[in-house]
Amino acid sequence: MPDVRIKTLPPPHGGKLVERVVRDPEMARKLMEKCSAVYDIKPTLFKGNPVRNVYREIMSVCYGFFSPVEGSMTKADLESVLEKRRLTSGWVFPYPILFDISEEDFKKLKVGPGDWLLLRLKGEPFAILEIEEVYEIVPGDVAVRTFGTPEKNPEVVKFPFDQKHTGYNIYCSLNPIILAGKYTIINEPKIRPPFDRFWYPPKRAREEFEKRGWTTVIAHQTRNVPHTGHEALMKNAAYIGDIEPSHGIVVNAIVGAKRIGDFPDEAIVEGHEMIHLAGYIKPERHLVTFTLWDMRYGNPIESLIHAVIRQNMGISFHMFGRDHAALGEYYDIYATQILWSKGIPSFGFDAPPYAVEGGFYIRPQNIAEFWYCPKCLEFAYSGNCNHKGIYSRYSGSFIRGLINEGVTPPPQIYRPEVYKVVVKWWQKFGYPFNNEKYLKEREERLEVDLPHMELPAHLKK
Repeated sequence: MPDVRIKTLPPPHGGKLVERVVRDPEMARKLMEKCSAVYDIKPTLFKGNPVRNVYREIMSVCYGFFSPVEGSMTKADLESVLEKRRLTSGWVFPYPILFDISEEDFKKLKVGPGDWLLLRLKGEPFAILEIEEVYEIVPGDVAVRTFGTPEKNPEVVKFPFDQKHTGYNIYCSLNPIILAGKYTIINEPKIRPPFDRFWYPPKRAREEFEKRGWTTVIAHQTRNVPHTGHEALMKNAAYIGDIEPSHGIVVNAIVGAKRIGDFPDEAIVEGHEMIHLAGYIKPERHLVTFTLWDMRYGNPIESLIHAVIRQNMGISFHMFGRDHAALGEYYDIYATQILWSKGIPSFGFDAPPYAVEGGFYIRPQNIAEFWYCPKCLEFAYSGNCNHKGIYSRYSGSFIRGLINEGVTPPPQIYRPEVYKVVVKWWQKFGYPFNNEKYLKEREERLEVDLPHMELPAHLKK
């Protein structure tokens, strides 16, 4: 009989891992000499509040999280993504990745196809955009087509998107001019604490998995500090594997501008780290990482970018639960599971995303929900426990409500060590959750610092 066990990590999405980071200062200087102009990266604002910073997309492109994407999309790729959730190369990709600028800035820069633009971040050279194409978009149209409508996507879209939805606002707030072309980081940023110890870009993640002897790995997507329900989800989901449970559980936190009311990212990554520091999951089997991405809260669409990211990291399986990466009631609460179990034809998937041309090697684990059952005296799976009417659901909103009221969650909800992490960052910032002050201050400090690098003389004018 042939040996059918999984022995290797899945290949990168698109077949080749993108890495566009120049680490040689002399090479960086030569590349800057080719640039025609300098542009200071600005955050995307909605009603004065930061909702996106394109630097995070540049980081995720250049370090390979978004392979095979190599830069800001051409108009053809944008249209293909919006219509079919495919790049023109045929590979599945869900979201527009765009470098947008205002008409006023475009006129000042005086650049066009064939020019190279030096992008500056926090006052220092950061990356180069090789301009291939310049075109215009209608931001509102991009926003609607990105997330879908009840008329065009009746299988899963329940209500039209509006300004209560953070991801919709991101695309509505884009500038109308798009500069398309490849990115290259020429001044490698230094990741700031506490994020530095969780920085595992795809190349490094794969090396770490191989060092640990992991050939089957399952991903846990998070934007929350972990409660005991999340812990139960990770432990139980990890039983999927080949001839044994998955060797590794990788928490991949999404770090970036999020909605007001979410936890600060610092508390999220350290809260998940505490799960293994306190011994609730063996550290040999648990790894906390993050990806720079301003969440779009796109439920089934967001699940596709999660699959891109995690397969590129070398992850074999992905947990998908109820209301995956969702905000509000725009989508069916099981929209992601519908996509990953049978497909959503109106979004371009007549079959699950792993069963279509240009799709994924990563496999889903579609999970209903876990709740605490006082009769079972444990976190029970909804498909098993039959003690209806007495169990307790622990939603993130419910827990945030407790904390907001000054109520310390009981140990059945939060491990005491994890709650201490929440309190630590609460004391640091003066508030337990994201607010306008936090969002604005984090866009000034960002998650990175850049070494000083002199501009070429022709760009100092």
